[in-house]
Formats: sequence, C-alpha cells, structure tokens
Amino acid sequence: MSQYPRGYLQVAGFDGPSDTRSQDSHHSGSGSRSHSRRTSQVSGSHVSASHSGSQAPGSAPPSNVGAPSGSVGSRPPSNVGSRSPPRGYPEPLGFDPGREPRNDNFTFELNKNIDLPPEAYVKGKLETPFAKRPGLGSAGKKTQIQINQFRVTSMPSHDIYQYDVSFSPMTAKSKPSFLKTLWNTKTVQKRLKVDEKFGPFEFKWIHDGRALAWSRNNIPEMRIRIDMDAERNRMTRPGQDNWHTLYIKRSTKVRLASLKAYLEGQMDWDDTVLQCINFFDHLVRQFPSENLLAIKRNFYDYETKEWQVLNRRGFIHAVKGIYAAIKMNSSMKSGGLGVGINVDVTNTCFWRGGTPFVDLVVNYIASAKKEWEFLDHQRIADGLKPEKWEVSGDDKTPAKYYPAQSEMFKCLRRLAKCKFHVNHRGKTNDPKTYTIKGFVWDINKFRWEGANARNYTFKLKNEEEITVAKYFQSRYNIRLQYADFPLVQTTRDGVFPMECITMLPWQRYNFKLDPEQTASMIKFAVTRPPVRANAIMKNMKALRWVDDPYLREFGVKINPQMQPVPARILQNPVVQFGKRTVDPRTSGRWDLRDQVFAEANIRPLKSWSIVVVNKCVDQPTAARFGSAFAETYRKHGGKVLTMQPKVHLLNFQSSGATADDIENLYRQTGNENSALPDLIFFVLPVKTTFIYERLKKNLEIRFALLSQMVHCDHVKKCQPQYCSNVAMKVNAKLGGFTSRLQKVQFYTVPTMIIGCDVSHGGAGSQALTGPLASMAAISMSMDREAIRYSAVCETNGHRVEVITNQNIKSMFPNAVRRWCQKNNCAPEHVFYFRDGVAEGQFAHVMDREVRMIREVLEEVGRNKPKITVVVATKRHHIRFFPGSGAGDKNGNPLPGTIIEHEVTHPFHYDFYLCSHVAIQGTARPVHYNVIHDEVQYPVDKLQAMIYQQCYQYVRSTTPVSIHPAIYYAHLAAARARAHEDIAASKKDPVFQQMKKMAEEKPAAKESSQQTPQEPEKPLLKIGGDEGLANQSNIDFFKGTMWFI
Repeated sequence: MSQYPRGYLQVAGFDGPSDTRSQDSHHSGSGSRSHSRRTSQVSGSHVSASHSGSQAPGSAPPSNVGAPSGSVGSRPPSNVGSRSPPRGYPEPLGFDPGREPRNDNFTFELNKNIDLPPEAYVKGKLETPFAKRPGLGSAGKKTQIQINQFRVTSMPSHDIYQYDVSFSPMTAKSKPSFLKTLWNTKTVQKRLKVDEKFGPFEFKWIHDGRALAWSRNNIPEMRIRIDMDAERNRMTRPGQDNWHTLYIKRSTKVRLASLKAYLEGQMDWDDTVLQCINFFDHLVRQFPSENLLAIKRNFYDYETKEWQVLNRRGFIHAVKGIYAAIKMNSSMKSGGLGVGINVDVTNTCFWRGGTPFVDLVVNYIASAKKEWEFLDHQRIADGLKPEKWEVSGDDKTPAKYYPAQSEMFKCLRRLAKCKFHVNHRGKTNDPKTYTIKGFVWDINKFRWEGANARNYTFKLKNEEEITVAKYFQSRYNIRLQYADFPLVQTTRDGVFPMECITMLPWQRYNFKLDPEQTASMIKFAVTRPPVRANAIMKNMKALRWVDDPYLREFGVKINPQMQPVPARILQNPVVQFGKRTVDPRTSGRWDLRDQVFAEANIRPLKSWSIVVVNKCVDQPTAARFGSAFAETYRKHGGKVLTMQPKVHLLNFQSSGATADDIENLYRQTGNENSALPDLIFFVLPVKTTFIYERLKKNLEIRFALLSQMVHCDHVKKCQPQYCSNVAMKVNAKLGGFTSRLQKVQFYTVPTMIIGCDVSHGGAGSQALTGPLASMAAISMSMDREAIRYSAVCETNGHRVEVITNQNIKSMFPNAVRRWCQKNNCAPEHVFYFRDGVAEGQFAHVMDREVRMIREVLEEVGRNKPKITVVVATKRHHIRFFPGSGAGDKNGNPLPGTIIEHEVTHPFHYDFYLCSHVAIQGTARPVHYNVIHDEVQYPVDKLQAMIYQQCYQYVRSTTPVSIHPAIYYAHLAAARARAHEDIAASKKDPVFQQMKKMAEEKPAAKESSQQTPQEPEKPLLKIGGDEGLANQSNIDFFKGTMWFI
C-alpha cells in the first residue's frame, strides 16, 4: 500500500520580494537558545530551535540563558531540576556553537511555483502506477497552433552547488521569511561578493527567500554575523542587542543529468530530479523578482498603468500582471530540452493602497450595502458603534439588551491581516510596517459607545493614564478629526486611530466580488486572442531574459518566440434530433427552431402550476407565459397534457410561514389536476441564492417534487427562444433528452460514465452555524448512449477535496443498483471523470476514491468491470493561438482542436482539448490526464468519445467546454446546497447580521488551543415528509436530472 506522508518531498517555497508575511522581526531580549544539527535534505529542509535573545561579540551571556528540554544533540545537564548551574561552571550557552540551528517550527512545503508530476508526491511504489502514453492520436485535420510556452534552448554545463541557509538565534516566533531579511542585508550582500576567508567570489548567488541557495561557487560553509539594529540605522535597546548569525552550508550538487534522464523516461522521479527543477524555477525567477513585485507565480510592475478601479467608491482595483512558471514537457521528442516557460496574463484584485485608512474604510463600507452608499464619515462612525441585541423575556423575566457588533463593524473583519504605515505630522518617515490584528472591541469596558480614541486609555512610562485622542494632541499637536471611529489593533497589540495610518499598496483582495465589481472585472480581464497574444509577448519582454545576469551566468537561454506546436482538429459529430439532423461543422452551434427532441419526457406534464413570488408579475402575464411555454414544449415533442396551468401567488417571507404556503401550493396543484404534482414553476423577482434554495429545499426535501425557476423579466418578454431553452431543462427533469449523436457507437459492452466533483464554499460563504461544508457529487450515466444522468451528493468535510470512504459507501451503492436495474445488467467498462484535483492528489484519487468505487461496483454488480480514470482540469495557463485558417473569426481555436505535443508530459497520458466555442475572450482548453487505463481504448477513440460527448449536454445548443459527466457533477454539487441540514434562516443574509449571544459576551480568556470543529451533518433525505411525499415521486426524482 502506498503512503503519502505530509512532509514528503518538501522544498522551500519562494514568494519573491512581494512576500506579504511580516519581514520586520526584532529578535531581542533574553531567554534560552538551542542549537542543533540541521538536516540537509532538499526533500524536507526542516530547521528547529526554541530560543530567543542574542549577544554582541565578547559579551557575557545573560543570567537567565538555559537549554530547553528536547534539544537535539544537546548534553543533559548535571543539575537536573536546579534553577542555576552547578558551582564552579560557567553559565551554559544553551547551544552548541559548532552546529547550525534547527527549528521544528519551520516546515517548508513543496515549491508551489512548480507544476510537479503526480509521482513527486508519492513515497514508494503505487499499487496502480499512473498510465503511460500508449501513443499519439492521428485522427482529424492536422494543423499548427502557437502556444504561450517558450522553450529553454540551452542548459548549464558546469557544476551547480546547493546550500542550506539558516540563522540563529531563533525563537518560537521566528518566521522563515526572516531569512530573506537577513540575506538582503548590506552585511550579507557584501560578504557574498568578497569573503574574509575565501576572498572574492567569481559567481553570483541565488536565494529562494527561505532555506536554500545556489551558486557556482564551491565553498563548504560560511557564517556571517549581522547587527540588525545597525542595518536599520537605529539605536540598540539597553540589554537587548539584535545580533544574528547567518549560516550558509553546502549540502549537495545539482545533477542536471538526472532531469534529462527523467524526461527521457530512463529513471524514476527522485530527489535529484526535484533539486534540478527547483533550481531552475528559482533561477528564472531571481532577476524578475529583483525588478518586479513577485507574488507566487505572478509578477507585477510597480509602475504599471494597466489597472482599473472596480467600483464607484474605488477601494479595490484590478491590476494586470505577468504569469510565469517553469514546466517540464515533451519537447525532447521534437528537438527541445524538455523544459519551457509558460507566460500568460494574470488579473488580480488589490486593496487600494496609498490612501488614508479612514477614507478606505468609508468607501469600503459605503459599497457594502446599497442603503449605505451615500453616508458620510460621521454617519458611518455612528453605524460602527455597537447595536442593541435583544434577548426576549417572559412574564416573569423582562427583556434584556446587550451591546452587539453592528453590521457595519462586522464588515471590518475583511481588513484583518492588512498592512499599513503610520503617517501623520509627527511620523512622516517611519518605515516600520504594521499588521492589522483587528479592531478594538470590549463591551464590558466601552459598552454602547464602542472603543474609540476618546475613551480608550493607556499608561505612559510615568504611569499617567491618557486617552488616545489626548495623547496625539499633546505629543504631536494633532487634533483627531475622526476620533469616533474604531481603533485599529495591530498584531503587536498597539492601537492607532484610522486617520493616522496609510494602507500599503499591493495587498490582495481575496474575497468574492459583488455583481458590480464582477462585471467590471470581466470587462477588464476579457481580451480576444490577438490582444492576449500581444500582451503575452509584452510580458515576456518585461521578464528581460536577454538581460538576465543569472541566466547568462548559468548558461541558460530561452527562445523569445511562442512555440509552434502540431495540433489536430477532430471531426465534429452530427447532432440527431427526433426527426432531423444538424451538422454544426466548425461553427460549434445550432438552434432548436422546428426541432423535435430526440427523446420526449417519460413522465407527461399533466399536474403543474405557475407560482408568482411577491407579485413580481401580474397573473395574466404569468398565464400567458404558461400557455406559451406549453405550446413551445409540445412543438418540440414534449408530452403536455395540461396546456393552461393555474397561476398562484406566494408572499415569500424569511419566517417559517413560507413552508405552510408552499405546502398549500403543493396540495392545490394536485387537487386542481386530480393527480400528484409533476412540476411547479416559480417566477422569481430577483436572482438571490436564498430565495432559490429556500424554495428548492421545501419542494425536494419535503415532497420530492421537481420545479423550474424563471426570472420575471423573461416571463414578461415571453420570447420563443427562452421558452425553448426552458423546455430543454424541463424535458430533462421529466426523463427525456434533447438530442443524441448520429451513428456513433463508442460502447460495444455495457458502459457506465461517472463524473465526480467536490465543491467548496467560496470566499466569505458561510451560514450562522459556521463555514459551509465541502460538497461531494457523483453523476452517473443511466442509458447505453450516456445521455441521461442521475446524481448523488453528500457533505464532505471542510475543504476536503478527496471524497471520503464513508460517503462513497453511503451514496454510491444505490446509484449503481438503479443503473443495473435500468440496464438489466452490470457495467463491464467504467469511465471515471474527475474534476478539480491537482497532480498532488492523483495518488489519493486512485488509492481512496477509485479503490472504494471498485469495491462497490464489484459488490453490487457481482462482476469486475474495467475502469479508466480521467482527471480534467481548467486551472492552468496554457492557451492556443491558431494561425490563419485554423481558428474562428475571433482568433480562437475551432472546436475539436487537440494538442499532445510540447506542453504535455514527456510520458504520462495527457492532452489538451478545446471542445467549445468561446463566447467572449480567449478560449481555455481542458487538460485531460488519463491516470489509469484498464479499458484501453485506442487513443483516437478515447479522444473522440470525450470530444463528441460534449455535444450531448442536454440544456445547450453548443458543445460544452468539459465532459458532461463533470459538468453535471458540478451542477449537482451546487444544487445540493439546498439539501443541507441548516435552517434556511441561518442562510438568510438579513438574519446573518445578528450575532450569536456567545459572540456578544466577552470571552473569559483566549485559549491557545482551537475548539475542534463539529463534523458536518449529512444532507437531508429527499421526500422526507411521509404524509405528503409519494414513493414513486421519490424514486423518479432520484433517477432523473433534478440538478439541471
């Protein structure tokens, strides 16, 4: 059995000079110091120690220095239990000066700037190794496509040495990023050019910002003493010197021959290959990081003019940057060296820096809610004060009121961890960077006014107690203009008035955008292929490879032209409707005019009605839409027995009354049609998740009833095309499908197609009960042509990507039984399409998900089907730029364009396929990885199957961008949010503004240990109302496409 330890193959990450973590760390004071041997292993560079304090050269150690227990390599003291050293011996240093420091608080993860192959994350041999490429496809029209990857044309031919980098003294609070601070000091940079012992160095040094360095210089070890107070031009605090030692020790030689052997398939992945690719990544990033702002794989020009404010208040803006990452590839087969640089355009949101913090807060809050849009500073200051939280009483106990955080105050949480400078008349040149911990909140002390500069007090050195406002008046002669605003609390427990600090630029805004911001972001980011290609070439030039002194010194050259790659355009299928066929050819689209669905609804539309929510349209308008829809659906071949449905009204509320109203509507619909309801339409006034999920939850969980939501604007227009689009969805929910592929037989034996997706709550998405759980969804084809699908879902922990064994055991067997009953046999072939997993999780998918799915299939079907596993992802930066005649009118590739060269893995079974037509912007191909292949279709057959089935998506008249099984799983995971065992009111955006009582009362004391999170509740049962739900409806619901 393969194992996947958390720390396996760990390499120090590199974020460049933009590293947003704190770099200002003053290691001072007295305490204990512990030094021990540092392991030198690129696959897991761990450094550990627990000490603080430092000494100037020649000074005596402080009296309270002592060795902590558990120091690696330290000798046990002879006076165990004593508070002082034995008489006659000097005070212990607390460390072995002959050994480098070790700090187990530092755990360096795999370099996330590199796309490593899946075997890099696996220790030992897999029981089922990843599939190797069986060959290349040949079907389709051959063409040539440019891709945004630039070949490395020359590699180093000389020795490269890797060094471990560490420092001392270290404390429990020491951060790995402090290594970068030390490395960049003038003292260290001077010694890296000329050393007292080794003399002038001939070659440059590369540092990863953490624990590794590289150079052509060959030395065993260097130790450099740095006085950080001198570096920062500040006075040393009495008794708290700030000296540090940087250790640079040679650990290994980078063996580039290992990389070449791996790319040629002559050796397995190991640490020597990882060392090579890790070195290359930092080599190509070193020079850009010195000239641009680097954040992970992205680079930003400090002086860029390519930015745009995303809303009217201007507190966040989008910036265009450069994406650049090294990639291993299959170019060795066509004259390359197997390594390239993927360059693209990236669009990122940042907080608006360089502005007074109080103005940023006002603009941010004014944008958070429509009714706050025109509030001035004073009214926002009032809104930030505590509000009343009422606890209802009874006849004997009167109601009580507690101060609670207002809705505005809660909005400030997003500003936590942002960094700022102090900038006012008394401190105009303070370079120190502060980090926001939060905003002062203490209901016991400040009650209804909240903490502000007028009432928050602290003690001066002379023990005088003074308010913040008076302190600024007396110390800096500043009369605070906005003293009623909350005070900013820093991670060092200092407090500052908002008007005296300035937000630092280049801090990412990592939250979900509102509709206005989203529209602005799309407009800013979307560009057609020719424009994007020009931007990529501009970005490539901004990386300045020609001028890069590090590339030159190590002998690396990169071709500055996009690489032309052989591609093929696969033959599109002919779409078969009920009576006629359509050949989309290269257009990638068709329409439904005069078309009859290939398969009409199994359950006739007899018992149905239309419900208008909150009177968003009048009853005649709703009735007209119902009649038009029924007529349109019937023309498409739908079985409609009731042509004019009844219209009802629903006054939607946030209270529980809505549940009773929906039950009445359910009964009325059944009574009016003398049959159990088949489906109910709801006309919605607005597109809100809360209303949508509330209605779906009532109908599905209580009655197992299908429904169709439509927006009031479309109902008013009542256009034929909209009615046809809705008819496709209703037809699929009632057991039919829109079209099939003509004369295509991919399956010669009973075959099951499975799609799997795990979705996670987005940024800021949560209920009052806490963060939303991850949602696992499995879709499954139900017919021999793999057109109809059903789906099962379940909660899957918090941000857990791999489906748990328990979930597969609980939800998958019944789905397999339905398939076997419907097809009168068990599947012999199974294709498992998996979405959303990176290479590091491929082994987990095989070892956990596929293993459990195999067990269920064998147990339920009583046979051993062959399984092929395909992982599909769109999270990459590869783009296709076709030449003349190989693309559409916008410059995008034609549907069916496939690439197996240059950007693919040297020997793993993968390819890039663009199956759709991009409506706007530049098309993004899907990267398919066949990680396990027992069915062993010929390459052309598998690729054709994946591409042509994209034309069978039941609610579209275009091929979709990814295989429908994955698409359906994604839809089901999103729809299953309505089935969560969370009271609807807890998801109500109005109700969520209330605070739980526990949050209003002050915590007795902050605990250093986190309270374990309760396990997620399973989803609610479909048709749980035994008095109203019908078993036939429940069975039909579970086997149909309820999620469409």
